[in-house]
Amino acid sequence: MYQPPGVETSPDLAVPDLMKAWVLGDPDQLFLREKPTPIPSRAEVLVRIDAVAICATDLEIIHAGSPASIQGGPPFNKNFTPGHEYMGTVAALGPDVDEFKIGERISVEMHAGCGQCKRCRQGMYTSCLNYGKPEKGHRANGFTTDGGFAEYAVNHINTLARVPDSMSDAEATLVVTAGTSMYGLTELGGLVAGESVVVIGPGPIGLLAVAVAKALGASPVILTGTRNTMARRLIREPAHTEQYRSLISSSASSACAEAWCTTDP
Repeated sequence: MYQPPGVETSPDLAVPDLMKAWVLGDPDQLFLREKPTPIPSRAEVLVRIDAVAICATDLEIIHAGSPASIQGGPPFNKNFTPGHEYMGTVAALGPDVDEFKIGERISVEMHAGCGQCKRCRQGMYTSCLNYGKPEKGHRANGFTTDGGFAEYAVNHINTLARVPDSMSDAEATLVVTAGTSMYGLTELGGLVAGESVVVIGPGPIGLLAVAVAKALGASPVILTGTRNTMARRLIREPAHTEQYRSLISSSASSACAEAWCTTDP
């Protein structure tokens, strides 16, 4: 059974030595394989993946390789596991990690900067100067290191956000996607209730931008582009959080089902 030196585990959440994972072969090829369960290092945890969303970038990586890069080159036939929008349960703690507890539900961000370079020290860890160098401490799960199309993954503690019991697993996979929309509003200088907002493009991030803007009191919120009835319902509904959760969850489920049919080997 899984018990690496220095790693804290719990009998209440048994972890196997081997896990199942989707591995990228040639372009447009995914294979279900057994891989060793990864081992968290200092400031890292092992995450049991409970739900994963499929981003359009995941499909791009599976088809063309870019923007993923493994060992300085395309990710094909390198035992690489894609996937970066996932949530799960903390299953094991790296050495001296006490910021999280085993059994906590979390959602993840893909980027963990090295923490040492100039950009990381300025807070711009997504532009880490050691990008793609896990030996220097950088991780971009699903891009430069193994991602979430597996039973387990390793994540830096700085990439974790606790998930409340009121949020479903499927909803929690979209936490970072919603955060992208919130970041965009922040970069625009914030939002004062009553201000108008225009969202261009009703993809998942655009739909969540509409939900965030309406929840913050924007009026009117204008959505441009073409989409199914989900977008039209979202833009017309009153700003009720539970309704948005239901809408967003349904939209995400439909998108994931379509994507899995496309990539199913």
